Formats: sequence, C-alpha cells, structure tokens
Amino acid sequence: MVFEKKKRYFKQSGVIPVYQGKVVLITARGSDRWIIPKGSIDWELSAQESAAKEALEEGGIKGEVHPEEIGTYSYEKLGGRYKVRLYYMEVKKLKDTWDEKHFRKRKLVTSKQAIKKVVPSAVSKIMADFFHENRHLIKKKKKKVKKKKDK
Repeated sequence: MVFEKKKRYFKQSGVIPVYQGKVVLITARGSDRWIIPKGSIDWELSAQESAAKEALEEGGIKGEVHPEEIGTYSYEKLGGRYKVRLYYMEVKKLKDTWDEKHFRKRKLVTSKQAIKKVVPSAVSKIMADFFHENRHLIKKKKKKVKKKKDK
C-alpha cells in the first residue's frame, strides 16, 4: 500500500497594476523573472486588501484594487498547492522607496510587453484575456503630427 503525503493548500491574491496606461511589473525576489505582485491572503484582510498590501511592499505600488476578480491560477511549490486570485489595480502612485526595493526591480511596460515577459504563463493568459476585454484601460500614445510650414 502506497501512502501519499497530503499537500498543504494556500490562498494567495495578486494584482495586475496599471499606471498611466502601462503595466507595472516587478522581478521575483532574487531573480530576473518578471512577475506581478502577489502573496498570501492575511487572515484579517480581504483578498483585495492583501493584494494591495503586497503591491506596496514588493513594488512600492499604491492604488485602487477593483473588487471583481479577473482570474485565478494554481501552482505547486515546496510540497504545497497555491491558488492565486487576481485583481486589476488602478495605480495612483509609484513610491521612490519601498520595503523590498533592494531585492526587486520595477518596470513599466506596454500590455503587449507585459504579456510576453510575465511568468508564469497562466498570468500571461489572464492578462491577455483581461486586456483584450478592457482595451480602454491601456491608453495609446497619440502620434504627434508635424505641421508643414508654409513657404
């Protein structure tokens, strides 16, 4: 008879932060992989509040987390199973200093760049679907038209 060790189950939440039409990505701690802010849901906070707290700690990102969940994904790590609930965050401010600044980089990219760069692929898929459905959240830069001088 074979016994399987029971996996521990963890709930997490994260945000897809958008600042002035750009997606804010951060690096994973101790890595150059681009991710979104996420972490465990604190028992005394809602999933949205926990996600906002993680965004501030991990990337110096402050803003409004919208209440509707935009997607979920799961992964396994160190014998545990994690389920992550994702939310859209309208970023109001990017702080110059934050708790994990010495461990992480922060970068603003277009939605297309974010979809290509972010890991895991499950987040990339959620992002692609979300931005396809919500194009208005990503502002396009208007091309400047040069006026011809009259001679």
